[in-house]
Amino acid sequence: MRKKFAVLLLLAAVIFAAGCVAEETAEKGDTVAVYYTLSLDDGTVYESNVGKAPLSFTVGAGQMISGFDAAVEGMKVGETKKVRLSPAEAYGEITDDMLQTVPAAELAAQVGSTVSSGDVLQVTINTGSRYQRAYLKVLDADFETVTYALVGSALAGEYLTFEITLDSIA
Repeated sequence: MRKKFAVLLLLAAVIFAAGCVAEETAEKGDTVAVYYTLSLDDGTVYESNVGKAPLSFTVGAGQMISGFDAAVEGMKVGETKKVRLSPAEAYGEITDDMLQTVPAAELAAQVGSTVSSGDVLQVTINTGSRYQRAYLKVLDADFETVTYALVGSALAGEYLTFEITLDSIA
């Protein structure tokens, strides 16, 4: 009888201790691995690593866009979260001072074809000391003029939806 009581007491202690252990959450400075799917506002899946290797990064180290970093902070291993990021939380807003309007024929001659609203072209810019990749986002185009912004990411100015699953915390 005493042996059964000791076993029951030990079992109860193990169950109680298991319930008291706090789940680890991702905090600044932690190296985490995540699976994610990035979707645009129209529902198009732009990028995903689901079914592939997880993405590893250090939370709060500036390796990721700010909104993604903030979304992962506080998540528990195995948790899935869906977040919609504003352009400011993602790859930046497109502001009026970034806009340029040029004759449509002039731009077509430079890029080798006509462009339409919504087109995104990868370009190389000579900054004087080196060449840098950028994106020319066409915001408005007609037969006479094209208005575009030169941005660092094809996703600048976009609202982005991420579904994130925290795989591990190292």
